[in-house]
Amino acid sequence: MSKNEQTAESQALEDPQDLVLAAELQAALLPKSCPMNCEHQVTSARNRMCGSVGGDFYDFIPINEEQVALVIGDVVGHGIRASLLMANIMGFLRSEPSKRNKPSQVIRMLNRLLIDLGNRTGTVMPCSVFYAVIDQPSGLGLFVNAGHPQPFLCNENRCTRLHLDSQNLLLGIEEFEPTEDCNLFIPGQRLVLYTDGITDTVSPQGERFGQDRLRNIIAHTAHLSPDELTQKVFDEVDSFRDGVPQVDDETIVVFDRR
Repeated sequence: MSKNEQTAESQALEDPQDLVLAAELQAALLPKSCPMNCEHQVTSARNRMCGSVGGDFYDFIPINEEQVALVIGDVVGHGIRASLLMANIMGFLRSEPSKRNKPSQVIRMLNRLLIDLGNRTGTVMPCSVFYAVIDQPSGLGLFVNAGHPQPFLCNENRCTRLHLDSQNLLLGIEEFEPTEDCNLFIPGQRLVLYTDGITDTVSPQGERFGQDRLRNIIAHTAHLSPDELTQKVFDEVDSFRDGVPQVDDETIVVFDRR
């Protein structure tokens, strides 16, 4: 069954009024920017599900007065099931935030939670997650990338993929020991996180939007604010799609160090 057929079947089985409420609740979970006073950073995020609800998620989680967690993820699949799992993940990440300052430990615990949930329900729903803890005064970031598309790290003159020494598995499949990477974010740098719904968008001719096209857009729009960049990316995706139906959730998060 194709993605289009799966999406149509899922939507046909769901009550419209329930979907409206579920969409409102899910939208309320997703912040548009960092909820704390982030003196050294500017953030923005934009999301649209391929149906009323979906499995993409992101968050800015204050850990203490100096540290903030930045997270983006993508639950495999669409519809109510994916949205329920997404809500569970966000609830876990937001609980006891002061204990969420070590990315490898957070990812290990989250993976066990998803595996246990899968065992109890008999349904494996893999999930990719990028989880970073950034110290605002110094700019030092510790992060784990568990099967998620590699973020872009940019400045006025250069835009490259964020360097990763480690490769971690998707969550929810099997236990593993997550490994952390680190980066010192300096003033003027921009970190762009996204889900594969953006890069997997196809044109009427069947061409993928792709990572290179996304990188080029980011590289040539360093003058834009985070809010303007997220809107620009969505506008470019819509233009590229040119009427082809959206078949996956799409999310982009921009973090500017200042």
